[in-house]
Amino acid sequence: MEYTPQGLEQVLDEVSADTLMQHVTTIARWVRLSGTPAEAEAFAYIESVARGVGLEVTRYAPVCLVSLPLSASLVVVKSNESIPCITHSFSASTESGGIEAELVYVGNAREADYAATSARGKIALAEGLATPEKAVLAERHGVAGMIHISGEHLHEMIISPVWGSPTAETIHLLPTRPHVSIDRKAGDHLKRLLESGPVRVRLTTSVDTGWRPLPLLIADLPAPDGDGSFVLFSGHVDSWHYGAMDNGSANALMLEVARILSRHREDLRRSVRFAFWSGHSHARYATSTWYADHAWDELWERCVAHVNIDSPGAINATVLSEAPTMAETHDFAREVIRSLTGQELHYHRIGRLGDQSFWGTGIPSLFCSISEQGEAQEEGDIGALIGGSRARRGGLGWWWHTTEDTVDKIDPANLVRDTRVLLATVLGLATAPVLPFRQSRAVEEIRDALADLATVTGAELIGLAALRQECDLLLNAARRLDARCEQPVDAQTARRLNRCSMRVSRELIPVNYTARGPFEQDLALPTKPLPGLQRLHDLSRLQPADPGYYPLLHSLQRERNRVLHALRSARRHIEETLDTSA
Repeated sequence: MEYTPQGLEQVLDEVSADTLMQHVTTIARWVRLSGTPAEAEAFAYIESVARGVGLEVTRYAPVCLVSLPLSASLVVVKSNESIPCITHSFSASTESGGIEAELVYVGNAREADYAATSARGKIALAEGLATPEKAVLAERHGVAGMIHISGEHLHEMIISPVWGSPTAETIHLLPTRPHVSIDRKAGDHLKRLLESGPVRVRLTTSVDTGWRPLPLLIADLPAPDGDGSFVLFSGHVDSWHYGAMDNGSANALMLEVARILSRHREDLRRSVRFAFWSGHSHARYATSTWYADHAWDELWERCVAHVNIDSPGAINATVLSEAPTMAETHDFAREVIRSLTGQELHYHRIGRLGDQSFWGTGIPSLFCSISEQGEAQEEGDIGALIGGSRARRGGLGWWWHTTEDTVDKIDPANLVRDTRVLLATVLGLATAPVLPFRQSRAVEEIRDALADLATVTGAELIGLAALRQECDLLLNAARRLDARCEQPVDAQTARRLNRCSMRVSRELIPVNYTARGPFEQDLALPTKPLPGLQRLHDLSRLQPADPGYYPLLHSLQRERNRVLHALRSARRHIEETLDTSA
């Protein structure tokens, strides 16, 4: 059934602060490193609660590549001064004596920074968090090791660019250099030493990286008279340290949503599938990736949306206007947040983060973290890097990925607020007669990306004009579909429109969000719309005489064909549906 505003408010009023905080307090008793006994205790608790509210639980134990940091040391050789540091998931381990090399400052560790200095064979000192992008560039430029200036606090990080467990084709991309992080005070000290002349440092790291089974829990709430379709609602259980906010509060939120939805299961048109992941923090989203592979057919045929939640309910988390969505899910998410909080959700394209393992499967996605700090708590762009927008720089709080992520960082009122938002979101997706997505928004994003690419030298070589023409035809069709979806319809027409919306998503999301398509995972690096065509910028910097010019040109032509096929197929799905539903 579709809820009236009054009926929805009655359901939302069932959210209990006491129950939420009981779950948070229980889960945050354990340091939940992926694949450890303590994490298994948390999964056992979650399973017990899920079964207790009537969910159907299935457990899996996929074998994944997991990387747990153990220890690190950093010493200034001349003075034998020891500098506190931590190493990171998927950093290389050194021999027991470490590595010794000259220190070089590389600024923000971007291509331009490396071009301005000689870093090969040296230990690079860089501003900002340890990230996959920096690890990739460190490999490319042949540094011996890397020191990241993490900000005022040391933040645990994972630096592998490989999404999920590596395959035979991606395992060579794992980092081979040791990485550590130091705080701002130590970073300033090392920079002052460099101003006085050459500095040599000794770097030692120990990281336990290996294949091991990880827990994965699926808990289904079936719709009594549904058509087999379902909403996927997910969050990770593993944590750095006690992880009360990240991600104990999200686990609590999901369990509370499950409790309340189970009391209203007779109202569901679609089932709700709760997924509790491991390997988010220490295996680069390994179990959600495994699930995307092993449940691929079911996800493709039946999953209408993926809702993710990470780090809700923090103290001082007053900003809900920056939550990420896809273009096609944004209008729905904006209305939910506006109606419950009065805040206006800005469009923030969802990034390569937060167990977004289902883009290749073409599943519309929304949310990860939904609330953030009102003011920046780190210097420079650190607030943005840990989740905040660059406009607000609020982020998830200075305690994110530190030993200080404890229960005192959770505000019960904020957690209730965020739970109400997620409950309304999942309930809306599970009960709406017609899926509340605006496919024209996705097509507009693709249109704008094509317009930008058309200005790049070489666009005419791959026939980009034909893509733009097809996109205009699709946009007209998508607007007609959106208008039809907003009209009252009978049950049979609703089913046709929903099936059409799913088919359009299956065509458009893989080309708008991935370069590798439905059956592979792109790297854990920042992306832009139509990522497979973005390499046109690389082509524009080459000449026909360059060895890489024609291979890249052929690759781009194939990608152009993939995008054209997706646009045309999406248009045909819409036209056939609207003709049938007329």
